[in-house]
Amino acid sequence: MYQRIYDDIKRSVDEGEYAPGSKIPTEVELAERYSVSRITVRRAIEDLSTAGILIKRRGLGTFVCAPRMRRKLLQGGLPESFTHICEKSGRVPGAKLIDREIVVPRSDEKEFFGLGEDDLVLHIQRVRTADGQPVFEENMYLPYSSNKELATLELGEESIYGLMDGLYGRRPVKNARVLVESVGASSTRAMRLQISAGEPMLYITTYALDQNDEPIYIGRQYFIGSRYMLDL
Repeated sequence: MYQRIYDDIKRSVDEGEYAPGSKIPTEVELAERYSVSRITVRRAIEDLSTAGILIKRRGLGTFVCAPRMRRKLLQGGLPESFTHICEKSGRVPGAKLIDREIVVPRSDEKEFFGLGEDDLVLHIQRVRTADGQPVFEENMYLPYSSNKELATLELGEESIYGLMDGLYGRRPVKNARVLVESVGASSTRAMRLQISAGEPMLYITTYALDQNDEPIYIGRQYFIGSRYMLDL
């Protein structure tokens, strides 16, 4: 019965009976429909959630996930441009600037960029969207001394990759290192991304190099697990 419930709900999603973003029946309603216990229903829903088909929102119910953004890791370990994958999938890329600050570098930033004791880094924080729906929180760290223009330029919908190429003739082409972790959304981040606190996220740290193998930025990105997948 567990497998039947799983298959029935998945088929209803695949065939459009449950559209992306729509709410499915409650555990009680499904238990009555299939004449099974709520434990059996819950197991099917949990497995559908793990598969990225459904997502449970605390206090609201269980909803159908939108199709995940599929982002390939290119040769050299650099992810495709988010703007590019949105355009390929027929979605409109967007960005909302959350914060921009000049800060004291962390130890890994000092080491990667080769910074001195008095050097600072520029931190740019944005929420990236597809068709207006938040997909991830973008945090980019760059040496301030060589990226001062990015501290004052308008950073609305623009691709930072494109801005760096236009301003400095530099563009990310590969990663020296990529770290992928699983984390739960903090209450602040959940509010910013319009998800529930504790919702699973991919936390990806990238150390990017330019076309001359010089360090160009460090990215610390928080991706909503139900809306994003990394194609290795």
